[in-house]
Amino acid sequence: IGNMMADAVLEEATPIFKKQQNLNIDAVLLNYGGIRAGISKGDISVRTAFDIMPFENEVVVVELTYESIQKMIRYLMKKKIAHPIAGIQLQLNHDYTFKKASINGEEIKLNDQKDKHFYIATSDYLLQGGDEMSFFENNKNVYHLDYKLRNLLIDYFEKKEQILATVEKRFTVSDSF
Repeated sequence: IGNMMADAVLEEATPIFKKQQNLNIDAVLLNYGGIRAGISKGDISVRTAFDIMPFENEVVVVELTYESIQKMIRYLMKKKIAHPIAGIQLQLNHDYTFKKASINGEEIKLNDQKDKHFYIATSDYLLQGGDEMSFFENNKNVYHLDYKLRNLLIDYFEKKEQILATVEKRFTVSDSF
């Protein structure tokens, strides 16, 4: 459900961000703890969106430097939790050390310095340092889309015939030593 939520944010927020700023969202990072319900087999309703996201959180797009992106990757490594992500691929070794990462297909290295920035969609709660995501506080810009995550989910559900569960290798930990 987490990656479905991240995919929904990417799909629904990107056209709004493109229209407002003429920019694209590179990736999405939400928090695992923000998901308050699952989706059962059967019809999906507005109530489903309220159950999943009972909070008043809004979608924001945060412009992060390459250095802040590195801090984000280190945070994900340290937490050892597959937070909902889209546009991000993170591969860790069995001991949760860094193996490989990319954002929107671009490789991210933890020891490089680049004058590059990325547009990461998230919630206003995480922007304010929620779930210890302090790397969002060091941003170049913040763009408020005036779009509640719950409303985004409702819009996403209305456009889909079916919501299918898929497992993708977005956050992987190698089991080999």
